[in-house]
Amino acid sequence: MQLKTKSASARKGITLKVPLPKQGIKQITVVPTAQIDVLETVKHYLVHDKLQIRHKRHRSKAGMNVFFLIDSSGSMVKDKQIAYIKGLVAQTIARYRTRRIKYAAVALTDGDAQLLSTPTLHADGLLNAVAQLPSGGKTNMKAGFSLISQLLKTNIQEQTSLYIFTDGKINAGHTEDPFNEAVVFYKQHLKNIKTTVINNEYGFVKLGLAEKLAIAINAGYQLIQQNTSSPSIDPVRGRMFVARGDNPG
Repeated sequence: MQLKTKSASARKGITLKVPLPKQGIKQITVVPTAQIDVLETVKHYLVHDKLQIRHKRHRSKAGMNVFFLIDSSGSMVKDKQIAYIKGLVAQTIARYRTRRIKYAAVALTDGDAQLLSTPTLHADGLLNAVAQLPSGGKTNMKAGFSLISQLLKTNIQEQTSLYIFTDGKINAGHTEDPFNEAVVFYKQHLKNIKTTVINNEYGFVKLGLAEKLAIAINAGYQLIQQNTSSPSIDPVRGRMFVARGDNPG
């Protein structure tokens, strides 16, 4: 069997000729705006012995969201960890200011979660909220995951990346095991989004709890050092790097 199509720019549409058993040649003209999926049309014919034009599905370009989940609990205050994270978020947004990326931020503080900004292209308000973010209290990761889940429901068609800034010391929730409580919630509601846990744990003794969280939720993992100059996140490639003066525009 042979399928032939005329130029897509032909004004009279696309003509498809298919030899059919006992029926000769059947000619079908379709609107040129609906692009034919030749491979799927052939497959359907071979399987069902019946001609049915299959069209390529139109996929609109989805927008891009970057969500920041920032642990600003008491354990993150030591060694100016939270201040460093605020700077990293600001560097990332400034670096990709010309891209059409929507940013949102949720903070973990005082044993609960706080929405700092819904997804927005204008990140000035988000930066101000992050800059004024208070620190202290325990870490309730499930509460943060719950807010992220709510944001996803209103941006379901968007491509989303989640960056979790934490030292992994999850010590607040509604059960005796707040760590597992957060992991279970993530697997139920957030497992389909691209997530990276960024560990800002600093000091001589490191517990490795942020890495444990990344493994438990099957997320990417990166350890950052506070002596790194001008770090930022690449939301397209899902990694963190040190800026060297180049601007991706």
